[in-house]
Amino acid sequence: MGNSIADAHLMTNELFLDGHKLLYHLDAVGRWLKGQDIVPIHAEASPTSACNQRCGFCYRDFDGHKADFLSRKVFLGLMRSLAKVGAKSVLLAGDGEPLLNEATVEAIILGKNLGLDMALNTNGVLLKEGIARRILPKLTWLRFSMMSSNPRNYSRIHGVPSGQLKQAIENIKKCAEIKKEKKLAVTLGIQQVLLKENAADVYAEAKLSERIGADYYVLKPFSKHPANIYDSQEDLHVKYKDELEKAEGLSSAKFKVIIRWNTFSDKGIRDYERCLGIPFIVQIGADAGVYSCCPFFGDKRFLFGNLNQRSLEEILRSKKRKQVIKYIADKIDVRRVCMTYCRHHQINKFLWNLVNPPRHVNFI
Repeated sequence: MGNSIADAHLMTNELFLDGHKLLYHLDAVGRWLKGQDIVPIHAEASPTSACNQRCGFCYRDFDGHKADFLSRKVFLGLMRSLAKVGAKSVLLAGDGEPLLNEATVEAIILGKNLGLDMALNTNGVLLKEGIARRILPKLTWLRFSMMSSNPRNYSRIHGVPSGQLKQAIENIKKCAEIKKEKKLAVTLGIQQVLLKENAADVYAEAKLSERIGADYYVLKPFSKHPANIYDSQEDLHVKYKDELEKAEGLSSAKFKVIIRWNTFSDKGIRDYERCLGIPFIVQIGADAGVYSCCPFFGDKRFLFGNLNQRSLEEILRSKKRKQVIKYIADKIDVRRVCMTYCRHHQINKFLWNLVNPPRHVNFI
């Protein structure tokens, strides 16, 4: 696919954000089914756990928002290691604002130059034009977290002065302008988590997303960490169905509204008994720990190793990683311990059915 804005519009129409994409990596699935070691297809790294906002629903509330940073040496070394072992994509997001780490821009550029598909999730406030011009050509996609298009509501939910919404909007608009100017293929999205505080704002935010040049707007369910106090009302997608469907009506050839109905409808209910998807994704915390999954950053039970002490290559090959994966598969009650909608949920549903097939599978 060429690097053109026409291609970016094609990509927007083909976006799939409400499930999993393991069907496009059947070679890795086949090796996993045979019990072979596999390299993670995708990596998610948290450049820092510090944040310039304090969202009331943040899943990191349970640890008091301790501010760690990946060092430049470790961060850039991670990009080199991921490319070397054969990972395909990297998302910089995690439990803080990635752009607070001064090495994030350099890591994006290096990762792309090494052949990795790079993505960034940000609240957008710090994404000034100079930074945008450097990273947009290197990103496959860039997604902005915005919980409301109403300044007062934005301020309450994000825990910041309302002026930060204006700054984020201006930065998103500038990214859209640069994309158009440079004919870039990067996909720009705005993501909103459906909360009791913002359910009535969905259409307005989707409309704003279209107006300021985003390629898509996506609405996803709130996911509760078991250790946190904050919770949101269930079935908001049912109560506000008209609002959500009205937002969907904004979809066109150049702009897509994605309501994650599939994820909403399953309510995070796990019809599988074990977490099987850990080998396909690796997650790196701001403490340089390599973990099974981000909800357990800081928990040694889920720690494969630390990049301050060993290379990623060594950690992925280590006996400790095998032990942790086995411990999770054998001991962790996914219905009780895990977040409502964890990163591996859709993958686990697929893999569980593969290893526990129904009868008469040849009658397709």
